[in-house]
Amino acid sequence: MSTSNGDSPAARVMNEAIELAIEERSPYPERSAFVDADSPHAVATIKRAIDDDYAIVLVFADCSTRILRAEPVHG
Repeated sequence: MSTSNGDSPAARVMNEAIELAIEERSPYPERSAFVDADSPHAVATIKRAIDDDYAIVLVFADCSTRILRAEPVHG
């Protein structure tokens, strides 16, 4: 799952992650959504990814990343 297109930071990081996964060296969870942090649709994409049980790789303009994981709320 990805919200990226072409040369976006998320697309670059996702392409690198694919190459690293082929080499079995990817630092990202297997089921990850790569999301451009500055995308106007980032919040909706993050919600959809969480609903689909994906980890979120939030990618910033400088291609730095943060991995977000959802935890269930215990009430």
